[in-house]
Amino acid sequence: MKNDREKWDLRYSKESGAFPAPDEFLVTHEEVLRPGRALDVACGRGGNALFLAERCYSVDAVDISFQALYELQAEAVRQGLDIRCVAADLDCYPLPRDLYDLVIVFYFFSKPLMRSIRDALKEGGLIFYATFNERHTSVRPEFNPAYPIPPDGLYPYFRDFDILVHETAAGENENVSRLIGRKPRLTKKSYMA
Repeated sequence: MKNDREKWDLRYSKESGAFPAPDEFLVTHEEVLRPGRALDVACGRGGNALFLAERCYSVDAVDISFQALYELQAEAVRQGLDIRCVAADLDCYPLPRDLYDLVIVFYFFSKPLMRSIRDALKEGGLIFYATFNERHTSVRPEFNPAYPIPPDGLYPYFRDFDILVHETAAGENENVSRLIGRKPRLTKKSYMA
C-alpha cells in the first residue's frame, strides 16, 4: 500500500492548476442524476466528485492518495460543497452496504471489489462505471496488462441491473468500456462472475 500511495502522491503533487473536468460520460448522462448520497471510488483529484457535489449530492470521495484528497478537500471547503474525503487502500477498505444513491467508478478496476461496489448501492441506486478494456494496451503498450478488462467485462457484474447504457468500445480508440445501471428495487439473488 505504501508504494501505491507514494506513487500516486508523487503523480498528483506534479499536477497543479485547475481541477480536472468531470468525465464526459458523467456529463453526457447528467439527466439521470438525482440528488442524494454518492460514492466516488478511486476519485483522484476529484473532478467528478466536485461535479456531483455542485448538483446537490453529498459525496464520499475515496482514494489512496493523501495529496489528491488534501487538494480536493480544500477545494470543497472553498466552494462550500458537501464532500467527505476518505484516504483508503480500496483493496482492503470495506465499503458500506446499501448506503448510496449513486456510485461512480472511472478508470479503476478491481475484481475483488466488484461485489462491494454493487452492495454499496441502495435499491434503485445508479452505477456509472468506465474503465479501460483490453484494447488499451495497443494504445499504451506499457500499461499493466493485468488492469484492462475484456470489452464486455463490466456487464457480467451488473447483469441483473436495469442497464441504461452499455458500451464495449467507447473512446477515440475504442479502448474504454462503460456502463450505467440501476440496481433492482426487488431483492434478487445476483450472479457474480
